[in-house]
Amino acid sequence: MSRAKVGTVGPWTGGLMNGQIVIAEGTQGDGVSWVVWARRHSSGGGEPGPGELLSMIRITSAGGRILYEGGGGGPALSPGSLMDVGSGGGDEGPYSLLARVHPDIRRVELVTAAGEALDVPIYDSADFPEVRFAVLLVPRDLYLGSVIGFDGNGKELERFDLAFHQRFWHEHR
Repeated sequence: MSRAKVGTVGPWTGGLMNGQIVIAEGTQGDGVSWVVWARRHSSGGGEPGPGELLSMIRITSAGGRILYEGGGGGPALSPGSLMDVGSGGGDEGPYSLLARVHPDIRRVELVTAAGEALDVPIYDSADFPEVRFAVLLVPRDLYLGSVIGFDGNGKELERFDLAFHQRFWHEHR
């Protein structure tokens, strides 16, 4: 299990980036870096309601140019769901998967359209105990099938089909 990263590298200190809490960050071998952050968020413009959350991922080139930034806000999890999954990418660089998952989900797997299973790292944050954050960067030309959340015994708890996201991505990029 991965823990939320307290940012010590980059434009943030003490785990905060311009008021947002850094959940996780990393750098790939090609120098592309990413950071996932979250903060309490109001969907109505006022004070955040119970469980309202904004989470974002930013992918930056080795030279410091933002390649992609995306995410979502609202309830920490949609009513009746154990996972809220987002995916996307920019005009260049990797494709990203960012999911907020229920704490009962102990493992997340990304299944490609060809049937290959990839483990998705999960990050916790004491600031947001109602969810965990799963994030993975993949090659932009990889066709994805679904995201699956499992409990600690390996039982599938929820599956999210990425077919619509993938059709749109590969047709419009």
